[in-house]
Amino acid sequence: MGDSAPMQTIRNLVRAPEVQLYNFAQADAYVRRYDYLSRIRLPEGSINLGKNLPAQDVLLVGPTVELVARDDLHPALSDLLLEVAREVHGKAGLLQKRGEFPAPLEHEFPISEDARVYYKSGMGFFYRTFHSFWLASMLNRLLVAVVPLALVLIPAIRLLPVAYRWRIQLQIYRCYRPLLRLERDAAGPLSRERVQDLLSRLDEIEDIVDQLRVPASFADQFYVLRGHIAFVRQRLKAAVPAPG
Repeated sequence: MGDSAPMQTIRNLVRAPEVQLYNFAQADAYVRRYDYLSRIRLPEGSINLGKNLPAQDVLLVGPTVELVARDDLHPALSDLLLEVAREVHGKAGLLQKRGEFPAPLEHEFPISEDARVYYKSGMGFFYRTFHSFWLASMLNRLLVAVVPLALVLIPAIRLLPVAYRWRIQLQIYRCYRPLLRLERDAAGPLSRERVQDLLSRLDEIEDIVDQLRVPASFADQFYVLRGHIAFVRQRLKAAVPAPG
């Protein structure tokens, strides 16, 4: 790395008459041809302002420094390594501006997803909040496990009241089916024995309705059902033929 060389050594080389700082006029072409190279601009006077060294902007090329890790590196360690690299090497130097390293520049090796997340939003919330790496790592793992579960449970919890209402209404509707069938069977002239048989069936339906346990929010539908049963009973009794 250029910044690792002592500044005095660079000044001595620039001042040496037998050494010339080479200007890569085709720096952009080199960078496009060779992925591992980067284009560097050395500003005029950046080495020595008083003597204006170099006398003009100089284009340089250099290999890109890449931080390489195995695929199984823990995401928390990835954040810590990048954070330390930014603190140590992220300052302005002779060949770079502040914050230019590390940077999400992809050359020979692809950038990991963990690194992309770090460059996008910085260190995770728990690692910024807690100084204990162990505690932050545990909370982060817990969050990773809980969030997908919550995404599944929240819609399911919202559906529970709907499913419960549907279940109660289904119980009430099931009682209407035999009641409607009974009312169809009561159409036309009826004998006394037929009326008694229909009344017995109606008693069975009413017993089933009496065993229903419905919440107060369904009380109106429940009492409407009982009112319909009473209406059918009244019609059946009125249909009993007079003796004689």
